[in-house]
Amino acid sequence: MAILVPNVGEEVILTNFLNITPSQDLLVKLYASDSTPADTDTALTYTEVAGGGYSDIQLNPVSWVVTPATPSEADYPEIAFTFTGAVGNVYGYYVVQAVSGILMWSERFTGGPYNIANSGDEIRITMNVTLE
Repeated sequence: MAILVPNVGEEVILTNFLNITPSQDLLVKLYASDSTPADTDTALTYTEVAGGGYSDIQLNPVSWVVTPATPSEADYPEIAFTFTGAVGNVYGYYVVQAVSGILMWSERFTGGPYNIANSGDEIRITMNVTLE
């Protein structure tokens, strides 16, 4: 499944683009709720994974590689969530602003859910954003 930018994320993107509000650091979180991303979602739509050594990952803005073209793309290097114990099913990930907590985008795993049952289990994510 492709990423979905909900209405609240679109508002932030526009206000950042127009320099109305400053951008914020972004956090990638995994979700354990059986949710399919929708335009009306907020961060509260998703139940964040808990336990098993899980913690969210802050994105480093300078790690994005932006390629201007038709279409233009931004790629982020693969990130890995490594677990120390069971957390159950993980359905996808979502990205929020670090300070406001506003949902920027989400994606349900195409091959998921992934059942995290053992220490050493991993989920790896590579993000790509395309604009035409």
